[in-house]
Amino acid sequence: MKTLILSFVAIILLIVSCSEKKDFNSNVWKNWTETESTMNTRWLMYKDLLKKYKLKGVSKDSILQLLGKPNVQTKSKYQYFLGATGKGVNTGTMTIIFDNGIVIDIIITDG
Repeated sequence: MKTLILSFVAIILLIVSCSEKKDFNSNVWKNWTETESTMNTRWLMYKDLLKKYKLKGVSKDSILQLLGKPNVQTKSKYQYFLGATGKGVNTGTMTIIFDNGIVIDIIITDG
């Protein structure tokens, strides 16, 4: 019986932690530093970001104003580290792909 109760509690905690989210905040995103208590802040905000802002068709300058300097930058893409995903030791990355300075795709990786 005790094992059944513990299993039930573990399942509930897993469901709650997987559904956790945060509202996107540009200032929090741009000023985020990974600490033990904030390691998944960006990961929790990215869905709200993509829901509130239609990024496809937006210029590089607009992305920089909204998200700040990327962690990795090339001529055709910006990569933003999203921090811990809450799925084991996985971390996330958001890659924004440009063509002629305009967003054509956004790829979220979790691995």
